[in-house]
Amino acid sequence: MAITDPLSLENAFNSANSFVRTSQDASGSAWIDSSSSTPSEPRGLTIKHQVSGKGKDAVDRHLIQAYYTKLDAETIPRTGVVNFTLSMPRNSVITSAIMYNLVANVIDFLMSGVFATSVTSLTTTNVDKILRGEQ
Repeated sequence: MAITDPLSLENAFNSANSFVRTSQDASGSAWIDSSSSTPSEPRGLTIKHQVSGKGKDAVDRHLIQAYYTKLDAETIPRTGVVNFTLSMPRNSVITSAIMYNLVANVIDFLMSGVFATSVTSLTTTNVDKILRGEQ
């Protein structure tokens, strides 16, 4: 089943961005933010799927990449990228429920405890710490 197109996603300022699919093939799809992208400053998503290994050692990998390109003062494009990868062994004791919990843990960490508070009080304290190189 395909992902809904267009895809409405909330940004950090609680505003919706509308991503439309621009391409799709057997390994994934590309999306552009039609609400705020320009040709010189694109903002988008890439979704990719890959299988590595064989037989009982096969692993499904899924990449969600968000990017935003901005022009600096000298009109040189600079791109910020966030990659989120899920790797799940095909024939193992690692279940979808385990993966859901791992995703929830990462989101909760990045949003500084969003699941313990409320979605309306998002903070990015831990993202700020990571961007400063803190451990």
